[in-house]
Order: sequence, then structure tokens, then C-alpha cells
Amino acid sequence: MPAAPRPPVAPPVTPTGVRPWPESGDDRLAFLLEDGIDARLLTDEDLHEADLTGGSVVGSLLRRCSLDGADLSRGHVVESLLESCDAAGLKLPRSVWRGSEIRASRLGAVEAYESSWQAVRVVDSKIDYLNARAAVWRDVDLVGCQVGELDLGDAQVRSLRLDGCTVGALSLRGARLADVDLRDARIGSVEGLDGLRGTWITSAQLDGLAPALAEQLGVQVLG
Repeated sequence: MPAAPRPPVAPPVTPTGVRPWPESGDDRLAFLLEDGIDARLLTDEDLHEADLTGGSVVGSLLRRCSLDGADLSRGHVVESLLESCDAAGLKLPRSVWRGSEIRASRLGAVEAYESSWQAVRVVDSKIDYLNARAAVWRDVDLVGCQVGELDLGDAQVRSLRLDGCTVGALSLRGARLADVDLRDARIGSVEGLDGLRGTWITSAQLDGLAPALAEQLGVQVLG
């Protein structure tokens, strides 16, 4: 009997020693965007359309912040927690996430293509569309999440778990996966069935995939 997949090493994140951001001053936000967010506590901040391109969020806690349209392209998010945040659109292409967590957040379209995620948790969150095409993920844990569409096309993924998650559509075209545990996920449809190599699924999930597998293999099922 084969060994079980190695679980992701992505422990919960609780930043300590964070300092509240100044509550007054006309240049507070401009300074924040220019200098980066380092060991800071941001609560109920409006970061709508904030330009953090190439910036950093390190050892910080963002709680109930509006991130709609925020741009973290090529940025770094390290040992930080985003809690109860919301964004109809969030730009994260080519960004680097390490030892961080997104918790109880509501996100629409998340552009995270060609990004790097290592030891990242997403917990009790809803994401309409997560574009992680050509991303590199290692030790990523999605727990209790609702994801409308998860696109891992051409991605390299090692040690990913979907624990108690619902995924409407999963795209795996060209993906290279290892130790990916889908057994506790409800998945509506899978595109790119070849990409399932390296995943763990249940017999019930296999039954659900049988018609698509038969079609791809050119198997005629009669009776």
C-alpha cells in the first residue's frame, strides 16, 4: 500500500511585535506605499488601488482592510497575516509569498500567475477566481475555502492540500504536481486530466471523473 502524501508544512501565522500605523498625517499612506509594510498592524485601512508594485509586507497583520485593485506585482509577503480582508480584484503576479496566511477573507479575481508560494495557508476564505498559472507552490494548505475557479495550468506544485474546500472548476493543463491531496475537496470539474498525475483522490472522486476520463481515452462505455 503506498504511503500517504506528505502534508504541507504551513503552520498558522500570528505576527507578534506589530506596531499600529499612525492614525493621522496627510502623508501616512504615501509613506506606507513607498517604504513598505514592516512589522505593522493595519486595521480597517482603505488600500483601494494601492500601488505596492515591487514592495514588501513583512511580519505584519492586515485586518479588515480593503484591498480592491491593490497591486503587489513582484512584491514580497513574508510571515504576515491578512485577516478578514476584501477585494473584488487583487493583483499578485510574480509576487513571492513565504510563511504567510490569508484568513476569513473575501476575494474576487486574484491574479497570482508566475508567483511563488511557500508555506502559505488560506483559511475560511472565498475566492471567485484564483489565477495561479505557471506559479510555483510548495507547502500550500487551503482549509475550509470556497474557490469558484482554481487555475494551476503550467504550475509546479509540491505538497498542496485542499482540506474541506469546494472548488467549482480546477484547471491542471500542463501542471506538474507531487503530493497534492484532493481527498477532502469537492471539485465540480477538472480541465487537463493529465495534470492529475501526482494527486491523491478518493474512489468516489474517481467515479465522478470516470466519464471525462473515458472521453479523453476514447473509451466507449455501453450499458
